[in-house]
Amino acid sequence: MTVETPVKKTYKKRLPWGWIVLALLGAGAVGMSVLKSKAPVELALTRPSVSKAGTRNPLVSASGYLIARHKATLSAKVLGRLAWLGVEEGSRVTKGQVLARIEAFDLEASMTQTRTNLAQADLDLGRGEALAKEGVLDRASLDRLRTSVRVLKDQLKVQEAQLENMVIRAPFTGTVTQKLSEVGETVSPGSAGGANAINAIAVMADFDSLEVEVEVSETGIGKLRKGMPVEVRVDALDSDPKGQVLKGVLREIYPTSNRQKAVVTVRVAFMERHPLLMPDMGAKVIFMGEPYPKDVLVLGRELLVKRPTGTFVWVLKEGKAALQPVKIAAENPLGVEVEGLAVDTPLLVLPGDLKLQEGKAVLEKGRK
Repeated sequence: MTVETPVKKTYKKRLPWGWIVLALLGAGAVGMSVLKSKAPVELALTRPSVSKAGTRNPLVSASGYLIARHKATLSAKVLGRLAWLGVEEGSRVTKGQVLARIEAFDLEASMTQTRTNLAQADLDLGRGEALAKEGVLDRASLDRLRTSVRVLKDQLKVQEAQLENMVIRAPFTGTVTQKLSEVGETVSPGSAGGANAINAIAVMADFDSLEVEVEVSETGIGKLRKGMPVEVRVDALDSDPKGQVLKGVLREIYPTSNRQKAVVTVRVAFMERHPLLMPDMGAKVIFMGEPYPKDVLVLGRELLVKRPTGTFVWVLKEGKAALQPVKIAAENPLGVEVEGLAVDTPLLVLPGDLKLQEGKAVLEKGRK
C-alpha cells in the first residue's frame, strides 16, 4: 500500500503596487504644494499718486447730465395748419429768425377787404370835411366819418397782429434739437410745457448755456459753496485729450432737498467749452476745495489693509511682500490721503481673492 505524501503549497509574495502608487501620488502632491508655496507670486505694482502743493483739494464728487439753461418748446399762438417749416434737427438759428409759418389765407383776404374799406372811408372823410367847410354837412355826421376811419385802422392793426401770430420766430440764438411737426399737420397752442407740448412745432436749446445738473448727498452739501471751482469729466470726451477735464464753477445750489433720495440738486456752469458738448450727455464732477499747502500722497482705497493694530499697505521689499503701516490724514473722492510713505514706494496690487503672507516672494506682473 502506497502512502501519498501531501504537496505543500507555496505562495509567491506580490508587491502592493496600489498602495505604492497612492503613496507616490501623495508625496508628489505634497512636494508640489511645497514648491508652490515657495514659488514667487506674480503681482502688479503701482506707486502712490502725488497731489502737488498748490493744487486744489477735491472735496465732493457727483454724477449727472448736461442740460441747457435756455431751452424752449416752440408752439403756435393760434390753431392752424403748418404751411412752411424752415428748420431741421441740428439747424442753427438766430434770435428773431422765422422758423415756420401757419396758413393764413382767410386772414389775408379779410385784411385785403379791411384795406379796401379803409380807403373808401378815407375818401368819404375827405368829402365830408369839404362839405363841412361849406356848411352843407353837420358836425355829427363828420364825427361819424372820422370814427369810421379810426375803427377800420384799429381793425387792420388787430389783423396784422393776428397775421404775425401765424409766424413762429426763434426766441433766442440756439440749435434745433427736435422737430415735432411736419408741413400739412395741424398745430395748436401748447397746453403743456417742455417736449410734451401737444402739437408743438420744434424744440430748441442754447448750447452756449449748457451746464451740468448733479445730485449731491445731504452729507456733502455742507462742503459746497457758490462760485467754487469744479472739474468736469464728460463721458463722451474720455478719448479726447482736450476734453477729458473741463473747468467749471458751481453756479447754483437749489434750495430744496429730495426726501426720498436725501440729495440736493446742484448746477455747474462751464468755464471751458467743447464743440462736441450737447444736452443729456453724462458727466462726472469733482468740487475742488482750497489748495494743498504741501505735497500729499493719495492711495486708492483698495490698497489699504485694515488690521486691529492699524492701517497698512502691501509693499515690495527686496523681492518679498511686506506690510508697511500708514497714517490716514484725510479722504477725498479720488482716494485716501496718507502719511508715512515714500513717493517711490512700490505698492502691491492684490486680487480680491488672494491671501498673501508676509515674506512671500513676489515677481512684478508682465516683467520677464
